[in-house]
Amino acid sequence: MTSFRIDIDRTLCSGFGSCEELAPAALEVDASGLATARMAQSDDPAVLEAASSCPMGAISVFDAATGEQLA
Repeated sequence: MTSFRIDIDRTLCSGFGSCEELAPAALEVDASGLATARMAQSDDPAVLEAASSCPMGAISVFDAATGEQLA
């Protein structure tokens, strides 16, 4: 099973919230209105779709074992 490392560039985030809708176990929009990772790594493949859906490109997802960027 692949584990995903989640990186969020909060300077790019505009708080649209699509990431939270697609991967609520891993991502959330916090009290400041910006996306944040609930955990640094997740096994949930929904994080790939969540990263791809970010209109600002603020979310990057990497294979935790290899470091390869997946989204």
